[in-house]
Amino acid sequence: MTLPAPKLDDLTWADMMAAIRRRIPAESDGTWTLHAPVDPGVTLLELFAYLLEQRLYWLDQVPDALVVAILRLLGLEPPRPARPAATVLRLAARQEGTDVPVVPAGTALTRDPTGQVVFTLDDDVAVLPLAEGGEVTVWTDRDRTADLRARRGIALLASDGAPAQVRFTLPLTGAHPAPGPIGLLVELDAPAASVPSWLPGAVADVPPPAELTWSWFRPGTEVSGGFEKVEDGTAGLRRSGVVRLHPPSGWTTREIGLLVSTPAATYTAPPRLLQLAVNVSAAHHRTHRAVSGADLREQIDSWLRLPGRHLVLPGAAGRLLEATLRLAGQEWQPAPDFTFGAPADRIFVLDRAEGALVFGDGLTGRIPRPDPDAHIDYVTGGGRGGNGGMTGNWRPADDLPAPQAAVSAANLVRAEGGTDPETITEARQRAAASLGEVTRAVTADDYVTLARTTPGVAIARAHPAVGEHPGFPCATVPGAVTVHIVPAAPRDDLTREDFVAAPLPDPGTLRMAAARLDQTRLLTSEVFVRAPRYREVTLRVTLSGDPADHTRVSTALTAALRRFLDPLVGGEDQDGWPFGQPLRPSALLRAAQRSLGDLADVAAVAIGLDGAEPDEECDEVPLGPGELPVLRTVHTRIVPAAEPGEGLA
Repeated sequence: MTLPAPKLDDLTWADMMAAIRRRIPAESDGTWTLHAPVDPGVTLLELFAYLLEQRLYWLDQVPDALVVAILRLLGLEPPRPARPAATVLRLAARQEGTDVPVVPAGTALTRDPTGQVVFTLDDDVAVLPLAEGGEVTVWTDRDRTADLRARRGIALLASDGAPAQVRFTLPLTGAHPAPGPIGLLVELDAPAASVPSWLPGAVADVPPPAELTWSWFRPGTEVSGGFEKVEDGTAGLRRSGVVRLHPPSGWTTREIGLLVSTPAATYTAPPRLLQLAVNVSAAHHRTHRAVSGADLREQIDSWLRLPGRHLVLPGAAGRLLEATLRLAGQEWQPAPDFTFGAPADRIFVLDRAEGALVFGDGLTGRIPRPDPDAHIDYVTGGGRGGNGGMTGNWRPADDLPAPQAAVSAANLVRAEGGTDPETITEARQRAAASLGEVTRAVTADDYVTLARTTPGVAIARAHPAVGEHPGFPCATVPGAVTVHIVPAAPRDDLTREDFVAAPLPDPGTLRMAAARLDQTRLLTSEVFVRAPRYREVTLRVTLSGDPADHTRVSTALTAALRRFLDPLVGGEDQDGWPFGQPLRPSALLRAAQRSLGDLADVAAVAIGLDGAEPDEECDEVPLGPGELPVLRTVHTRIVPAAEPGEGLA
């Protein structure tokens, strides 16, 4: 039962005056006899009732400062500031002489003709010379360059735990040493939960699904070697990211071969490559600026010894993101608000709309003293205005320092992730929604929710087996919970050569899910995270009649039954075969008949488990609590159709 919200402003002026007049005789002991509006005392009472009515109205209004304070007391974020969009830029620069140009980190580039939307490079980019019309070539079991050109998704490495490797040839030319790291964009067809490394939602320190080694070689020779350092933003090809390879001394652009290898390809499914590009860096919609006290002297000199002081920063109106201040030799820090500020705290609040630093009133936040040597570093940008598609017209921003070489750029992925500042109303709605979020593993459904929402990894399904302990498989152990997880795997085409019928979580996914559940479990619980147990299924399907195209019937039947038993898209609800649900011949017969339509009639379906010959056509075949089926073989048998009345006495 929910309690109705109290209403505090339902007392009107007329109600209050009526109640006051009834109290006058008693309070005045009968000496106050004139209660008309002409009486000065009544006039004062009417004035006080009017003021009280206004106060009662204010009681029902929740000020913004109170909302922010309540959010912080609940351990929730206050209204979130604007967030900058991010993308990946491929740089081009005019080479002068034999030196490879380097575009430094912090270079400001824009695609906006007005120059208002400016992105800043995250890293230095050594713009290596590229062969005219050259392209990256990919070799796995054969040359896959045409597939890469068409963005068909190249399966790079296996998922069987065996050693694997893939070779690339970069379109470099000449024999120039690299003055810095080689920047590579590796765009993968990854699940949405594996956020690309350059976007704000990316999770840091995600364990890789397999240990990778990046090395170089010179095609056609025996010359090869390793890199001094590898900054792998893809987390071992788990997600799209920027990879920075630091070549050793003596490396030149003749070493155009790139080898990626692993001793054990423990991926859930082979990572699919969509794009590989050279000379790249992540960039964010933000611009770093600085201003000194001399530039703001007019504002500082006009300060009075009163609260409410502020500093308006040049070019920051409507775009201010971050700021730090050094004033009178002391560092001042930004705060979300002054609610919990003390009189001595050196804090300020950012006013994005005005582009200003706002200081406290001496009670919540110190009042600053004028200082002509003040120094402010601030960042502008952010907001939805930075989001956009892919263009090739990026150039250095006009009003900011430009690199020495002539530079141009193109963004290879969409600019995404930019958001406007959160309003108080939006923060309240977010807080209300967060109250329903699962944060503790108490019920079985809680384990499912927490496992599936593990940050940084893509888990499609989870099944908690209460009482199951890996060390005691034949007993029910109180307090033990084993969570079987099924990771996300591509299901766009079940006939692809890299299709994985029985997806297993990689070691990194198991560690991330186990760490999350260990933090949220009850103190007396013991939690284990394991892969599902797959049972191989062999089916024998008996068809009656004489189909015109036996191959078409067999292909359609196998595809339909494989999808029906699939751990991710199978079952009657198409959200994965339920854990432990038995295999029923009648359910399989219905699925087979739906797929065939009028092509043939399904007479019977026999089931066999774990390599056994199919022999059960009537009774269901049970599965264990943490078990799932995986279809291996479908045998099709055709028998003559029975004539009407045949077999009747």
